[in-house]
Amino acid sequence: MTSSPSKLRSLFSGIGFTDDYSDDYSYTESEEEEPLISGTADVIEAATEEQLKVWNNLLDGWTDYCTRPTELVKLARKGIPNSLRAQVWLRLGGLTKKEIEENYKFLYTESMHNDCPHEQVILWDLNRTFPGNDFFQEGRDGQRRLYHVCKSYAGSDPEVGYCQGLSFIVAVLLLHLPEEETFALFTVIMKEYGFRDMFKKGFQMLQLKFYILERILEDQISELWDHFQDHELNTHMYASQWFLTLFSAKFPLGLVYRIVDMFLTEGPDTLFKIAVALLKLSKGDLLSQDFEGMLKYFRVSLPKKFMNKKQGHRLLSTASSVKIKPGKVAIWEAEFHKLQDEKRSLEDPIRRLEHELKQSIETNHRLEQENDMLVQHLTQNQVNMRHQLDELEKRNLDLKRDLSKMTSAYEEVKECNGTLSTEILKTKNLYHSSLVEGDDERARHKQTIKEYHNMCRSLEERHDKEKMELNQEVIEIKAELGGKDIDIPSEQRLRQLEMELAKTKLCLVEANCKAQEYEHRNSNLHEKLKNHENSVINQLKAKLNR
Repeated sequence: MTSSPSKLRSLFSGIGFTDDYSDDYSYTESEEEEPLISGTADVIEAATEEQLKVWNNLLDGWTDYCTRPTELVKLARKGIPNSLRAQVWLRLGGLTKKEIEENYKFLYTESMHNDCPHEQVILWDLNRTFPGNDFFQEGRDGQRRLYHVCKSYAGSDPEVGYCQGLSFIVAVLLLHLPEEETFALFTVIMKEYGFRDMFKKGFQMLQLKFYILERILEDQISELWDHFQDHELNTHMYASQWFLTLFSAKFPLGLVYRIVDMFLTEGPDTLFKIAVALLKLSKGDLLSQDFEGMLKYFRVSLPKKFMNKKQGHRLLSTASSVKIKPGKVAIWEAEFHKLQDEKRSLEDPIRRLEHELKQSIETNHRLEQENDMLVQHLTQNQVNMRHQLDELEKRNLDLKRDLSKMTSAYEEVKECNGTLSTEILKTKNLYHSSLVEGDDERARHKQTIKEYHNMCRSLEERHDKEKMELNQEVIEIKAELGGKDIDIPSEQRLRQLEMELAKTKLCLVEANCKAQEYEHRNSNLHEKLKNHENSVINQLKAKLNR
C-alpha cells in the first residue's frame, strides 16, 4: 500500500511529519523553541555487575524461545543492559540464527535487489531519520543500511509497502543489530506484533487506536479529556507520530530503547500505556495551554522533558501501572466499528461503490504482485532444493563407499586382533614361566650364598680360636725355653688355615658375582618381555586406526 502525502496529510498535520518530503520539518521557531533533534542520544548508563549477572543467568536458562521466563517482564521494566539488548530483543522476537538463516536471509536479499515502487520515498526519508545521530549522517554506513532494510521490507510486504515513520523503527534496531537481523526483527514487529495493521486499509486500525486512546483518556484522565474537547484537540494531532514510530521520532534514544524493551516484552498495549503515562505526567502543563500552546508543548517541550533520566524512569514506572482492561477495549472496538458502519451508510452509494472498486483493484494488483513474488520464491526454492538433493545424493554415495572400506578394514582388524590376542597370551605364559624359573634359581643362589656366609663365619671363628690357642702355646713354650726363638710347626698350620679362609672368601665373592649376573639377566628378560608386549599392542592400535 503506497502511503501518498495526500493520504497522510490529515493524520500527520502538526506533529512533525511533512507532506512535501522537504529536508526540513514544517516549523520555524527560534533556537530556544527548536524541537529536540530526532535521534538525539543521551548517555546510556552502564549496567552494574550485579545486573549483568542476573541477566546472564536468565539468558543461560532461557533455552525455549517460545516460553518466556516468569521474571522477564519485571526485569525488562527496569531496563535491559545495553550490552545485552540485541541478544534479548532477538529472543523476545523468537529469532534464532537458524530461523534468520532459513526464513529471512533469502527474502531479505531477494527483496533488496528487486525493483521497489517506494524507493524514492525511502530515499527522501533517509536524511530525515535521526539527523541528530552520527551513524545516520548523509553518506554514512547507517543510511546505506537503513535504505537496504526499508527497501527489503517494502518489497516483501506489498500490501503495506513503505510508509513514513517506519524508517525510525528500523533505525532504532540498526543501532543494535546488523542488517539481516534488523530485517528479521522488524518483520516480526510488523507482523507478529500487529504493527503493520495500522498502515492497512486507509489506516483503519490506526483510527481505532486513536478512538481507544480517547476512551482511555476520558475514563482515566477525564479533566484533561474535557480540556482537549473544549479546545478541539483531536487525538491524531499528537498521537500519530507516537504510534506510527513507536515513540522513536522525537524522544531521546535512551528512553526509546526502554520503550522498545517494554513493547517487545509486553506487546502492543504498550502504545496505550506509554501514551497515557505521557499525558498523566503532562496533565498540569497541558491544562494551562490553549490549542496552539498544547501543539507546541507536544512538539517541543515534552520530548526535551525526558532528557532528564529521572523523568524517563518515572514515565516507565507510570506506564507500568496503567491498567488497560480487555473487556472495556472490546466494548470500545465495537463502538468504533458501529460508528464506521453508520458513517459508510450515509455515504453516496456511487462513491462508496467507486471506493470499493478502487480498493478491489488495488487488492488485486497487490495479490498479483504477491503471487509473482511467491512464484519467484518457489522457483528459487526448487532450484536450491534440487542443488541440495544432488549434494545429498553425492554425499550418500561417498558415505556408502566409506562404509564399505570401513567394513573391510574392520574385518581385517578383527582377524588381526584374534592373532595378536593369541600371541599376547603365549607371550604372557612364557613370561610367567620364565619368571617362576628365575625366582626358583634366585632362591637357590640365595641359599648357596647363605651357606657360604655360614661357612666363612664358621671358618673365621675356628681360625680365631686356633690362632689364640697356638699363640698361647707359643708363649708357654718360649717361657719354658727362656725366650729363645724357635721354629714352631704350629705356625705353619696357622698359615694353612689362613689360606683356606682366603679360598673360602674367594668362593663367596664368585658366588656373589654369579648372583648379580643372574639378577642382570633376569632384569633384561623382563624388559624384553615388556617391550614385546608393548610392540604387539602398538601394532594392534595402528591397525585399528587404519
